[in-house]
Amino acid sequence: MALAIGSFLLWNNYYPRQINILEAEPELYLDAETLIAHVKNENEHFLEAEKIVEIEGVIKEINSLNNRITIFLEGGAEESACVICDMQADQTDDLKDYRPKDTIRLKGVFKGFLKDAIFLNCVISQR
Repeated sequence: MALAIGSFLLWNNYYPRQINILEAEPELYLDAETLIAHVKNENEHFLEAEKIVEIEGVIKEINSLNNRITIFLEGGAEESACVICDMQADQTDDLKDYRPKDTIRLKGVFKGFLKDAIFLNCVISQR
């Protein structure tokens, strides 16, 4: 019995359930400038990793290295920091109409702060 419980816990830690980001309700709604301001003020604890967040911002760059699309959102007054959103592969067609300086609303899983705020599995928000 203990082996079965241990196996279950290990499985859930290494293979977490897949969440449909497009359908999931965000736990927080932010704009990119507000998020970066919190980081710069060392208020990193207002947002925990693995939370689904909807974030709106101005596109700084759209990068498609290694067949992965990554969108960089401007951080506002702090030019060196930005919000990095690694997009889901099924979002490629929806992103064709977006260019730098366009405003976009994305939803993704917050992973943490380095120099920038990192989000994975991002989709264009339909809200």
